[in-house]
Amino acid sequence: MRGLVPWLLHIPNVDEDEQRRGQVIIVLALLINIITILSTPLVFIVTPQSALPLLFINIAGFVIYTAVIVLSRIGQVYWSGALFVITITSLILTIPFGIQTDRITSYTSPFFLIFTLLVAGMVLRPIWVWAVLIFNVSGLLVSWWLAGIPLFSGELEQTLQTAAIFLQIGTALFTFVGGQITATALHEARQRREEARQIAGQLATLNATLEAQVAQRTAALQQALYELEQRAAEQARLLAENEQQRQAIRELSVPVLPIRETTLVMPLVGALDTARLADMQQQALEQIARANARDLFIDVTGVPVIDTQVAKGLIQVVEAARLMGTRVTLVGIRPEVAQTLVTLGIDLHSIRTFSTLQAALRSERQASGQ
Repeated sequence: MRGLVPWLLHIPNVDEDEQRRGQVIIVLALLINIITILSTPLVFIVTPQSALPLLFINIAGFVIYTAVIVLSRIGQVYWSGALFVITITSLILTIPFGIQTDRITSYTSPFFLIFTLLVAGMVLRPIWVWAVLIFNVSGLLVSWWLAGIPLFSGELEQTLQTAAIFLQIGTALFTFVGGQITATALHEARQRREEARQIAGQLATLNATLEAQVAQRTAALQQALYELEQRAAEQARLLAENEQQRQAIRELSVPVLPIRETTLVMPLVGALDTARLADMQQQALEQIARANARDLFIDVTGVPVIDTQVAKGLIQVVEAARLMGTRVTLVGIRPEVAQTLVTLGIDLHSIRTFSTLQAALRSERQASGQ
């Protein structure tokens, strides 16, 4: 049962307004059919003399309203609406001349034609309300004439007939205005919905474009990060190589050479600044510890100038080596260097000195021979 109602109200039409009209037609036709079925027993009870004609009318109406439902269900909303309105009007117009009734019923029954105008406003486009009005008035005049009812001849006839026609016109006017307002509102709503759909599509497109741009930027950033990592790794490698080279340069700038198993020679060449003095001390102590040397000969033949700072550095090396059990001998002091040391008042009496490395080695051999 739950699935029957959605199936019955499903109108295969792309126009939403037509779908709405088709659903209204189906609902109204179903209600009229239900009323027709329920009212049929009452016809035999209330008006038995007119039971057969009314029964025929009810059956014909039931069949036509069912056809109206079928037409709406298959999407023929325009034709089902027109058939629906024509059927209601035709059935109402049969009362004045199709059934033997009193004059009051013949005059008052046309007032029910306003129902067809109201239905037309719900199931047809507003412009068709005027066509329904013309059809109603024309059919009403024809039915009165066929039923032998005088047209606007007496006071009663003139009053009721005029009222019926003007009521039709007024109802048509209000129905047209209301339908036009509703149609305009629905049209604007459809426009707003279409604009919203277009905006949603544009937003979806922009969102997709933004996602693509974000993906591209992310890929570019990842590539840049990868390149940066590669550069950082390359820089780290170059720094490590540079450090190794600097270490090698330091070692070459203050080399420590073994000449015997426990004897080392450190030839110094070039000016000695603070950095080279620190490297000299570090190299000397490291090599002394590594070789477990007992003698270290520091050759300063290639040092152009020995000032107070250089002398203090040499003395520090001597004292540090002495603490490690190594005797330090200073060799290669040239005459001008010796004169400078005397002038500066630098005391090197605690350090063994020789003029040349050969003399120092000869002295060591002699001491070893004794």
